[in-house]
Amino acid sequence: MLIKDMFVKPISRDIKGVVKVGQDEEVVIKQELEEYVVTNELQKHFRDFFASYKRGVNGDTDKMGAWISGFFGSGKSHFLKILSYLLENREVDGKHAIDYFVEEGKISDPMVLADMKLVSSVPTGTILFNIDSKSETAGEKDKTSLLNVFLKVFNEKLGYSANPHVASLERQLDEMGVYADFQEKYQKIANEEWTSGRNKFKFFKDRVVKTLVEINFMSEETAQDWARSTV
Repeated sequence: MLIKDMFVKPISRDIKGVVKVGQDEEVVIKQELEEYVVTNELQKHFRDFFASYKRGVNGDTDKMGAWISGFFGSGKSHFLKILSYLLENREVDGKHAIDYFVEEGKISDPMVLADMKLVSSVPTGTILFNIDSKSETAGEKDKTSLLNVFLKVFNEKLGYSANPHVASLERQLDEMGVYADFQEKYQKIANEEWTSGRNKFKFFKDRVVKTLVEINFMSEETAQDWARSTV
């Protein structure tokens, strides 16, 4: 018998040396879910997290955050990614994330598994990102810069611009029910889709102003003032 034949999984498969947030291909997620090993220590962390999280499912709580700490290389990023899959209960290769834990018996404590099933049954959206890669400022981060990163990523999740000023306009257009009209008119004026051109907003403010005026969302004076107020 060859040594490679003693393993359940092919040893020639691609194994990621480092867990990264941006690795969101289905084949990578499937491998992470299938091969994630829940040790006794990890099961305690799953128990604590889901027991706390379900308080917000069963009732109201003002304890809204969780802090994951540990030494470098201790598995924090991997644990966080697995939590995001379970919370969203995303479907991967025809199975939901929780099914990988149930069918493969990763959790031995039935109470922990029950909490995980409860939480994963609630429709949830997750946003997984690296703060440094999304930040436009280098060096030490203050509270304001961190909040700006959160806002930027949240806007992108909703389909809005990463530019907070432009995203604010898009949100207002959306709330007034004219965002689709704005995009259609912008495409006729600029000869390109809004989602492709909005990142060049600073260079083509006149196109946006003209679009806002033509759909009767703003007067030309107000639209010009808004365009000048952007940074």
